[in-house]
Amino acid sequence: MKLATIFLAASTLASVVVGSTIPGARQIKRHIENRAGNYLDQTYADLSDVETDFINDHIKNLTNFNGTKCNACKNKIKYGQTLLNEYPDQSHLISLLLFKYCVVSNNGTESKCDNNDFFVTTNSKNFEKFTDEFDSGVGTIGSVNFYDNDFLHLLKNFNVSSDLDLTYYCYYKGSVCDLPETPDVNELYGVDTWYPAKLPQYNSEPNYTNNTERFNVLHITDFHLQQHYKVGSESNCSATPCCLPASVAATLPGPSYNFTSGYTVLDTEITKGLSFYPDAYYDENDVYHPGDYYDFPLHRGWNFESLPATSFGGYLCDIPELLLNNSLKYISDFYADNSTNDFEFVVFTGDVVDHYLPGCTPNLTLSEEKRTFEIMKHFLKGTPVFPTLGNHDTFPYGQLSPISYAFNNSYDWNEDDVNQLWIGNGWLNGTNITTLNSHYSGFSYVTPRGLKVISLNSNAYYQKNLWSYIDLSTNGDAFGQWEFLINELVESEKIGQRVWLMAHIPTSDSDALPLQSRIFGQIIERFSPYTIANIFFGHTHMDQFHILHSSNGTNAGADIINMAWVLQSITSIQYLNPSWRYYEVENESFNIMNSYNYFTRLNETFGNAGAEPAWNYEYSARDVYDPQGEWPLSSPLNATFWNNFVLQKIANQSDIEFNQLYMDYQYRFSPQVPKCANGTKVSTACYNGNYCVLSSFFSDDYINCQI
Repeated sequence: MKLATIFLAASTLASVVVGSTIPGARQIKRHIENRAGNYLDQTYADLSDVETDFINDHIKNLTNFNGTKCNACKNKIKYGQTLLNEYPDQSHLISLLLFKYCVVSNNGTESKCDNNDFFVTTNSKNFEKFTDEFDSGVGTIGSVNFYDNDFLHLLKNFNVSSDLDLTYYCYYKGSVCDLPETPDVNELYGVDTWYPAKLPQYNSEPNYTNNTERFNVLHITDFHLQQHYKVGSESNCSATPCCLPASVAATLPGPSYNFTSGYTVLDTEITKGLSFYPDAYYDENDVYHPGDYYDFPLHRGWNFESLPATSFGGYLCDIPELLLNNSLKYISDFYADNSTNDFEFVVFTGDVVDHYLPGCTPNLTLSEEKRTFEIMKHFLKGTPVFPTLGNHDTFPYGQLSPISYAFNNSYDWNEDDVNQLWIGNGWLNGTNITTLNSHYSGFSYVTPRGLKVISLNSNAYYQKNLWSYIDLSTNGDAFGQWEFLINELVESEKIGQRVWLMAHIPTSDSDALPLQSRIFGQIIERFSPYTIANIFFGHTHMDQFHILHSSNGTNAGADIINMAWVLQSITSIQYLNPSWRYYEVENESFNIMNSYNYFTRLNETFGNAGAEPAWNYEYSARDVYDPQGEWPLSSPLNATFWNNFVLQKIANQSDIEFNQLYMDYQYRFSPQVPKCANGTKVSTACYNGNYCVLSSFFSDDYINCQI
C-alpha cells in the first residue's frame, strides 16, 4: 500500500446537492467540500487489520497514561522513541498512530494537530505531485511521507533524558506545559567561552574620521505573494489566508445580505465603483492596465460572498501579484523622482511565500520565490539586495535540519534554487553557492563603503522547526550559526569594522526559542557598541522595535546596550495596511540618523473602480517621537533614543494617547487597529503589543510580560 501523498478529495455529493440557482450556492458547496473528510480517514480505512490493531493497541497505552497533560505529552515522545527502536519496520504506522493519538486527545478535532509535526519531510525530492489545481477545495498537502519524515527523525534523536528538552517541546508543540525558567546559557553551554573577553576599548564606538556624509537604505519585508489569489473569492473567510478559490466564510450570507455592508465596516466608501477587475496587470513598461470590469453581482447576486476579494487584495489575504508590482513600482518611482533619496542597497528580511500551508508544495514555493525575486530585480534595477530567508521560504514550512545530521536534504532546495536566484540577480557578487549552502543561505557581505552585512537563517531557532529541539539543552549551536556569527564579529572587531545583522524572526518574538534568544542577546552585548551598529528583523508584520538592556535586566539602572528594528510588512494579512521604510545612514559609523515610513490604505482600493493604490508618507521617527527636537540632530536613533523618547512614554499606562499613536503606526492606521483606552488605563491588548514588545529583547521576557 502506498502512503506517500495525502489527497484532499472533494465531495462529489456537493455538486449534486447544491444548484447554482440557490443563494450562496458556492459558499454552501465549499462548506460541504471542506467537511467532506478528515485528511487521513481514507488512509486509516485502507490499513490491514494487523496494522489497524497495532495503531489502536498503542493508542490505548498512550490514552491510559495516568498523569497531567504535560507529562502525557512527554510520555508520548518517550513512548514513540521506544516504539521506533522496537519496531523500526513499522515507522510509518508510528507516524499515523501518534497523529491519531493527537486527534483523540483533542476530542476528534483534527485542526488541533499540526500535520507539519507528524508527516512532513525536509527532503524536497521525496514527494509525489498530485495536482496544481486549487479549485473546489482540492489541493495538495505538500511533501508528506509516512515512512521517512522529520517527526520520525525528531523521535529517533530526541534526548528523552532531558526533562528541559521535553518541557520546551510540550510547551511549544502541545501548549500543555508551562514555559520553563530559562537556564543561564553560560552555565549550560559556556557561551562566554565562545569568544575572546571584551577589552575596555570596545565599550564605546570606534573613532570616526569621515562621518559627515549620509546615504539611504531601503528596508522591505514580508511580501507573501499569493499566486492563487482570486478576485471575487471570499476575503472574509474562516481560515486565513482568504481570497483563494476554496475560501469560505464562517457564516453563510443570508438571502437579504448585501456584501457592500462588509466594505462599510472596513471604512470603505464606494466612490467610483467596486474594484472587480480580474485581468488587471502591469505591462513590460510598468504601465498599469485595469482591464475590464466583471460584474459579479449581476451574475451571482449581492450575497454570493460575505466580502468578495477586489483587485489589489484584502485584509485577511496575502497579496496578489498586482499589489506586489504596485508596491515595488511606487518604491522605484519614489527614488527615481528624488535623486537625493537614491537607495544604495536594500535590506530584505524575508518571507515571499504565502501563508497557505496546505498548498505549500515544492512547485508553488519555488514559483512564488522565483516570481517575487524577478519582480524585485525588475523594479529595483541594479540596486543590490541583501536578503534573508523567512520561515515560509523553506520547504516544507519552517523546517531546517542541521548539516551535522546524516538526514540533511533541507538545503537541496536552497542549493538548487534560492541561492542561485540571489547570486544570479547580482545581489551577492563574489559570494559562491558553497558559502551560502554551508550557512543555510546565511552570508557575510562587505559593501563598497566598508559596512559588513551578516544574514542569518532564523529557522535555526524557530519554535516550529522540529530539528531545533534535538539536543536543545546540550548543544547550544547545533546549526553552527553562532560560531559563524562570532567569527565574523571577531574579525570585524579587530579592524574596527561596523556590522549590520539581519534575520527574519526576531529573537525577542514568542516564535524564538528562549535559549537561542538568550545566546543571541549575549553575543549582541559582547560586540556592542563597538562593532554591531544595527539589527534588522521582519516576521511580525508590525512596525516594532526591541531594546536590549544589559544582563542587569530592564530596571532603571541597567545599561542600554542596543536595539533591533522590526519592519512592517507589504502583505496586508492580519488587518494591516501595506508599508515600507527607508533609513538615513551615516557614512562611516553606519548609524541610522532617521527613518521614513510610507504606506497605502488598502481599504480605499475596494471601491475605487480598480484604480491603483495611493501611497502616502506616514511618518519619520524623529518628527513623531521627538517633536520638540530634544535629541541632537548629530545623534543616531539608537537604543537610548528609543528608550528615552518611546519606551518611557509607553510605560506610562495612563498615557493612552501616546500608546494609541504607537499602536496606530504598528497597524498603519488600518480599520482594525486595537483600541488602547480601557477607562483611564491602557488596555491589555495595547500593553502587550506596545510595552511588552518594545521592552523585551528575549522571547521568554516577552512571553512572561504579557498579561
